[in-house]
Amino acid sequence: MKIILKTVFRFLLITFCLIPFSSKTQTPIKTEGLKDYQLKRFAHNAVRLGDIYSAIAYYEVFLKNNPNEYNSWNQIASLYRQARDYQKSEKAYKIVIENQIKKFPEAQFYYARMLKANGNYEAAKAEYTKFTTSKNNSEIENIKQLKKLAKAEIIGCDTAIELSKGKYSAVVKHLNESINKAHIESAPLILDSNTLIYGSLNEESLELFDLELKDSLPVRKLFLAKKSEKEWNGGQLLKGPFNEKNVNVGNGAISPDGKRFYFTKCNQNLEGKMICRLFVSTKEKDSWSTPKDLGNSVNSEEFTSTMPTVGVDSKKNQEVIYFVSDRKQSSKGGLDIWYTTYDAKKKIYKDPKNVGGTINTVGDEMTPSYDVENKTLYFSSDGFAGLGELDIYQTIGEIKAWSVPENIGAPFNSSADDLYYVKGKNAKEKSGFFVSNRKGGISLLNETCCDDLYEYSDPQYLNIFIAGKIIEVTSDSLEKTVAPVAKSPVSLFKINKDSTESLLKTTLTNEKGEYSFQVEQGKNYRVLAEAQGYLNKKIEVSTDTITKSDTIRTNIGIKPTPKGSIVISNIYYETAKADLRQESQESLDRELVDLLKDNPKLIIEISSHTDDVGTNEYNQKLSQARAESVVNYLIGHGIDKARLIAKGYGEGKPIATNTTPEGRQKNRRTEFKIIGYLKNVEVSYEE
Repeated sequence: MKIILKTVFRFLLITFCLIPFSSKTQTPIKTEGLKDYQLKRFAHNAVRLGDIYSAIAYYEVFLKNNPNEYNSWNQIASLYRQARDYQKSEKAYKIVIENQIKKFPEAQFYYARMLKANGNYEAAKAEYTKFTTSKNNSEIENIKQLKKLAKAEIIGCDTAIELSKGKYSAVVKHLNESINKAHIESAPLILDSNTLIYGSLNEESLELFDLELKDSLPVRKLFLAKKSEKEWNGGQLLKGPFNEKNVNVGNGAISPDGKRFYFTKCNQNLEGKMICRLFVSTKEKDSWSTPKDLGNSVNSEEFTSTMPTVGVDSKKNQEVIYFVSDRKQSSKGGLDIWYTTYDAKKKIYKDPKNVGGTINTVGDEMTPSYDVENKTLYFSSDGFAGLGELDIYQTIGEIKAWSVPENIGAPFNSSADDLYYVKGKNAKEKSGFFVSNRKGGISLLNETCCDDLYEYSDPQYLNIFIAGKIIEVTSDSLEKTVAPVAKSPVSLFKINKDSTESLLKTTLTNEKGEYSFQVEQGKNYRVLAEAQGYLNKKIEVSTDTITKSDTIRTNIGIKPTPKGSIVISNIYYETAKADLRQESQESLDRELVDLLKDNPKLIIEISSHTDDVGTNEYNQKLSQARAESVVNYLIGHGIDKARLIAKGYGEGKPIATNTTPEGRQKNRRTEFKIIGYLKNVEVSYEE
């Protein structure tokens, strides 16, 4: 009989863990009487087969006999790390760096990582710092990549130290044993407030399994949990054509329209690598169709494709499937998040593309979850500054355009692995689920070995709204109002930490011109009002000082698009020159820069005029130079030059007499006039 014991590779997260103990048998790893060379050979073979726990058992005996064999110490340190036994891995790496750091320079990086995983942030920071300044094999590409990660980890240690001092109102609850079993649980998918899908092996105890009897091997499946009297109870197999005999199934995701269910099927290929493929089932009346493979443009025999989540391309209104893959082409390193779009007319999935370097790092990114309503992607990564191993981050955007990811902090993130974050369906409360191997879960061989499902809620969550009316006005103030503007678009943007802004959502005003957005406490926003025949208007709103549930009333006045030329006030130049004076720049900032940024499709003519002092030719050249000076100033402030036309009219279009000083002053003016709109242009509102 050949017994193999699968590990808890976080690298895959949908594989299962079979542990080398059983209530019915003796420990399967028999080491008595084995010579040292046999122990080492068996350990090597176990590693080759992916049998991590057996390899650990052989190495532990070998190292008792050979405590100075540092190659094996480095190997077992890595094995402990893969098994997520952070305590033992830390001790083993310490032995390596104290004795053979020049031979194994990467051991210092992983020693620091295990210190951090065990919550010892100060010591971890010190070791990461030593690693970044070490000269040991620094020219090796792998060491270069690890040094990049180490720099982020140093920041992460500082962040973790700071966050560990803070307080938070969210409450985290470990789900009961009807859901969390002896092995890892994964991929919570909320159907409604009382129904949850999740992945599990659902084995009650630790058993031994014969690899050669493949039909008897347990596989991961999709399960259903129901909420009754505030308690979740699971263990029911998900009905439908999803679970399959002898195939690992998991990671369910539903399209926003509820018509397609995406999930993964995983099996080992001929080389022993676990390969996952994406499948989709279509809702047909009250039943689900036989699942179909997304095809070889998305899936691969060589690389895994897993962990789908579904969004919508707001420009093309196409379904976007974000997923995780270790494919190499265009990879940023490790596991990356990719996307494919679904062409509903042709019923095909397009070739996958990497979501880009804003999200993907030289580390691993995984378990994406897309919030369509708020255009927010949650994902886990070990490539950013975080509190532990895998931390949960959020970013706003879609396709390849994303804001800089932000760590969502404690209590969701810990010193261990935290992943599979999903938000609840009720927008009026902060609740949902995530997965973690933090201490306190159901443990097997060590207290951080295995992933469990956790529910979170925030009893102090504030319900905050920005609401008001869009009103036609005749001036920049709201004093002279004309009428509310009905059925006009209003958009909400979040101002990011780097001062860029990300579009969150767009709505239409009702018949009374009213709009409303739910927002979060402690954030900065911009609200953009648009309407055909009107100039756009954008205002800023902050929730920094909000301490209770409230509605921030904000009416926005928009002016009709002007028909003729508008004089820009206080535009002055140096005498007989085209150079703008300081007060002129301030006037342009106030009257034109913001207007053009708020109205990114406007094309305007900048016209400059003079009095009749001097020759006609001289005045013509001077006015053209002054108009160009204004255009160049606007270009320097981020306005596309394709939207700007400079025109000098000299003394040819007076608006007053040139016989008095007052009249000549009125004629020396700079104006702008809307002359058109950009067409077929994708508008980006980022600054």
